[in-house]
Amino acid sequence: MKKIIISIAGIGLASALAVGGTIAFYKDTETSTGNVMTAGTIDLTIDSYGAVYNGNDINSAGWSLTDLTNEKFFSFNDIKPADHGRRSISLHVNDNDAWACLLVTNREDDENVRIDPELDAGDMTEDDGELSQNIEVFAWEDNDNNGTYNPVTDVALVAEDGVMMSALGEIVIADSTSGSPLTNTDTRQINIAWCAGDQTVDTTTGVITCDGGGMTDVAQTDEFTADIVAYAVQVRNNEDFKCSEVELVDQPTTSDITLGDLPESD
Repeated sequence: MKKIIISIAGIGLASALAVGGTIAFYKDTETSTGNVMTAGTIDLTIDSYGAVYNGNDINSAGWSLTDLTNEKFFSFNDIKPADHGRRSISLHVNDNDAWACLLVTNREDDENVRIDPELDAGDMTEDDGELSQNIEVFAWEDNDNNGTYNPVTDVALVAEDGVMMSALGEIVIADSTSGSPLTNTDTRQINIAWCAGDQTVDTTTGVITCDGGGMTDVAQTDEFTADIVAYAVQVRNNEDFKCSEVELVDQPTTSDITLGDLPESD
């Protein structure tokens, strides 16, 4: 019986050696090292190469390429009928192609005080001013970079018959309906002209004129303020983007408008 048990143990040991023995197989490995996924960027910056007020250059009103903080597109405190001006800016975007818009937000039309000429002209509102209803705006992409509108080479960004500041919601620089995307090698020169009254754009010569007869006494002492948001968003995977559909959550690149005839403090 003892021999049988020993024999069985020997068989078990032999089986274990057979199963646990080393068998060589051909093999090969290839390794991809250092895999990285990095998010792209959209970085919009703006500079202004000057402004004009009633035909006079305001060179000190410009600024170099920057993210907007305290820079103002417009700031005038004594607007009169037939006053007019123009702001010249350029937009730059880094790294990725982008759609771009200028959006007018946070509007405030303040009546300030109503004086006799306003009352005589029929101004019946105690709180809401009318200045933005008397300021007309035109904007274009200045491909010649000379500050004047050329109907042949430049692109009108607002209808050539103009739009009242009160009705101006956005200026489309490029979206799925108009214009071509900004690239990182691109500079878009934009001009915005305004007029206290009726602004006329000659569609043949491009000459812009301002007739103050369109501004009435109801706007006296009024003040209009607003923010202009420069908005850029990626083109890739966003082919149907429209400036008119933007809902602002934050305002990373913003300038101000202040237009008015402020009353003196007592």
